[in-house]
Amino acid sequence: MGGFIDFVVSINKIALFAFFAVLGFLIYEIKKMVDDKKKKENPVVPQFNDKIQVPPTAAMKGALPIPLAPAKKNEKEGSPLPMIIIGTTSLIGVAVLIYISYNTNLKKQKIAMTAVPIVREISSAGLIVYDAKWVDIESKKNNKATPGEKLYIGIKTIVEADIDRARIKINASDWQISDITTLFNPGQKVYYREYIVATGTAQLTVDAQLHSASDGWLGD
Repeated sequence: MGGFIDFVVSINKIALFAFFAVLGFLIYEIKKMVDDKKKKENPVVPQFNDKIQVPPTAAMKGALPIPLAPAKKNEKEGSPLPMIIIGTTSLIGVAVLIYISYNTNLKKQKIAMTAVPIVREISSAGLIVYDAKWVDIESKKNNKATPGEKLYIGIKTIVEADIDRARIKINASDWQISDITTLFNPGQKVYYREYIVATGTAQLTVDAQLHSASDGWLGD
């Protein structure tokens, strides 16, 4: 259900608008056709007034009433059936496109979920990777994570030292300013970064350093 909602949110707004526009047009044409059919089934019968008398002079002279010419049908008024057929075909076409797009999106999600990156810790003593519940993934005997999963990547602090921050790089060769973090979990005694596993990630290569207020980055 969640995947369908995400699909509806991400669907092309023009296609969605076209779908409802054609649907509205189709409903209008069907209603119009039903109304026209009702009018034909219930014709308006003219009311005659039998109290009107013909002047005797006209009757004596043998004057005959002039017959009225039958009303001509409006040639421009055509059947709405072709428009209904066109509207129905367009509606089916838009629905098929949305269905194909949904299935394609669903297949991409399944492929993404089958790709399981391996978390590989390197170069840093005290580096720990936690899941969203702050459980060490190594303690679960499972160093794998699925795309979209939230991880907390932390490094144990040194209690006796004047550590004030840390820097943690993920799948990067050089340090960046964005790698620096002051987020601290006192229960685990780690400086950490929150990381969402990207789709298509094959593995996670993580490195981290602590910073001492007096000595700078430890390990440099």
